[in-house]
Amino acid sequence: MATLTSLSDRLRTEIGDLGKSFVWQTTATGNTNRYLLPYSPVDAINMIITVGGVDVSTTVDVEETTGYMTFDTVPTEGATIVAAGTYFRYFTITEIEQFVCDAFEQHTANHADVYGRAVLFDTLPGLEEYPVIVYASTLALYTLATDAAFDIDIQAPDGVMIPRSERYRQLMQMIETRKQQYKELCSMLGIGLYKIDVFSLRRISKHTNRYVPIYLPQEVDDRSTPERAQIPMPSYGSAIAPSSVPTKDLLAYQGDNFTAILDFPDDFDVTLYTWKSDISQQVGSPTKLVSFTIDFIEDTTDQLQVTLTSEETAALPEKAYWDIQGTLISDTTQIKTYMRGGFFTTTQVTQ
Repeated sequence: MATLTSLSDRLRTEIGDLGKSFVWQTTATGNTNRYLLPYSPVDAINMIITVGGVDVSTTVDVEETTGYMTFDTVPTEGATIVAAGTYFRYFTITEIEQFVCDAFEQHTANHADVYGRAVLFDTLPGLEEYPVIVYASTLALYTLATDAAFDIDIQAPDGVMIPRSERYRQLMQMIETRKQQYKELCSMLGIGLYKIDVFSLRRISKHTNRYVPIYLPQEVDDRSTPERAQIPMPSYGSAIAPSSVPTKDLLAYQGDNFTAILDFPDDFDVTLYTWKSDISQQVGSPTKLVSFTIDFIEDTTDQLQVTLTSEETAALPEKAYWDIQGTLISDTTQIKTYMRGGFFTTTQVTQ
């Protein structure tokens, strides 16, 4: 599962901006509370700063881009100031995270997941992580190119020439290479800004203004439950809504008993709620196929066990959808969906 931190780390690796540790020591002069580190940009959040052996990290304001440290009070003259942390070659943590966020938002713009919701970091398919990093590296290189654009060539009187503008040209060549790499990845994988959307012509009922369902073709001797085709719905220009409900797909074998353990946060108490969980063939369908049997697990309050009998799994299609809702026992007006996902069933052979 992708996170902002993991994508930021991959971006630093991609552009060669890995962090390096440092330890810097100086003696306080007694007449100023500002000291300049010889390293920048730095990781101000995780830096450890001591004065005379006393940790004052939480009271010191550190400018990440310049490396200036500003103390709340003027350190005593002669006191030893020690700063230890991590510095980078080009960008601060905030800048790297901004590149990742911008690339992610543009890469996933107007694209929804299989449930019709906006893609979030934790629902980003693993296949799309690297293309996002490639695009973010392009944004980072543009920033470096803008800075290099102000450099001019230097011509010395003795005929020596320093072509400082060459750095700008090299950066622009790298940008074009990265842009082409991102375009090729998106075109071949059908994702991102260069995704080729393929639509199926569908009939809309004149009486209900609803799509007429389409079912997958079956063999003449196939007597299993018809499976509805999952065709992406066009947004018609509407904004795609995000979802904060965690996604968990469940896998079962048709005709077998099914059991799954659902994990909740460590500080969550499932015994304070009553639970209900249904399986439907379509998201939003008022007709349920079957309901889970839900049990508490002994000696734990952050897990639930959901089960289905063999008769119940035998009646399920190859693909369906499920979610689980909890109602607070002390206040029955408090109802929340805590998990959702797809329910995939492998068709049985032995009847």
